[in-house]
Amino acid sequence: MPRMKKTQKRSREGESSVEPPPSNHPLAKWFHANEDHIFYELRLAGRKEIPPRYLNPTLLDSHNFCHLKEMLNMQGLMDFLQIREKYYPELTSIAYATLGIESDSQNPRNFSMVFNLGRNLYRVHCDTLGRIWNLPLEGCLFEGGKIPLDDWGYDKMRAMQMFNLTQNEKSKIPCQTMNGEYRTLLYLVTYVLEPRVSGHGNVADEDLVLMWAMVNEIKINWPFLILHHMLRIKGKDTSGGIGYICLWTRIFNHLGVDVSNENVKHLNARCEINDATLHHMGRGKEEEAPPMAFRGHPGPSSSSQEQPSMSDLMQVLQSIEYNMDQRFQRIEDNQARMETNQQNLSQQIQSLQQEQRKIWRSVRRVEAWTFDEDFDEDLDEDQD
Repeated sequence: MPRMKKTQKRSREGESSVEPPPSNHPLAKWFHANEDHIFYELRLAGRKEIPPRYLNPTLLDSHNFCHLKEMLNMQGLMDFLQIREKYYPELTSIAYATLGIESDSQNPRNFSMVFNLGRNLYRVHCDTLGRIWNLPLEGCLFEGGKIPLDDWGYDKMRAMQMFNLTQNEKSKIPCQTMNGEYRTLLYLVTYVLEPRVSGHGNVADEDLVLMWAMVNEIKINWPFLILHHMLRIKGKDTSGGIGYICLWTRIFNHLGVDVSNENVKHLNARCEINDATLHHMGRGKEEEAPPMAFRGHPGPSSSSQEQPSMSDLMQVLQSIEYNMDQRFQRIEDNQARMETNQQNLSQQIQSLQQEQRKIWRSVRRVEAWTFDEDFDEDLDEDQD
């Protein structure tokens, strides 16, 4: 039997200064080891979830993104990108605290996801992950973070030229010059395949590598990449978000984890990647960028591109109206919070004034009592 090695990234920083939680703590049932609970409190508790996204497949047909659709089918991602599940943010954060990967030292393609909930150790083999996440197991084992220059023949400058990208004076690569099809691909990478909290308007090095590989028909073992990205999420500080929360729901359902008493959230309309998403990305401003060319399939020529129809213009107007409504709603929410804070501040000031009056009355009583004692002493001396 080949020896299995376990990779588990866990920070010990600050653990010595934190006391183990009491046994009656509400979350104690989910942690068998105090160090896991301490790690959760230090690094994961209170983190915001990265809002999940799922693809409406009609988007690709309605915008004639045939090359992007073919690329996603080649990678086996179409069903995965449409996953939508209710999710459990607190339970998912708890599971991240003990997350690790077990891999066969002789066959890296034989790997498993491992984590603890309470006294239960769960081990999910890669075959099971592929089945419940709707992902194939073929392709290159890419962990992310490390750029495979030699294996893939990747060149950053050529990749940037392929996507019509340039680096600005801040050493960042903004995505505004990409055409609509490339922008949609980048959106899928940064919101679904490797979700992150911010920076979606810039192309990171790993984003560029993944898009370049997909355009050049290099298959990727997505369960392997996703698991390693989960480990990177676990290792981030408290400013990082919690991603893949819908994928964790499928893990819990498969393992039969009791979630009846857990806080549950449901997806809303904003989670769908649809026409409004494209217009929010500003696709209409980028049509001058070169069309997408998939290997062996040249993109459509500029002469064959049609002028925007009335329905397209109406969709743009609806998107603008929706964004304006959201901005006004945020302004109203901020105003309401400011009024609430002002009321709380006024109450605190009144409370402090009352305390001040009480203190002054107490001081006057002490002064009066001291004066009476001094007067009695002087009177006694005069009598003597």
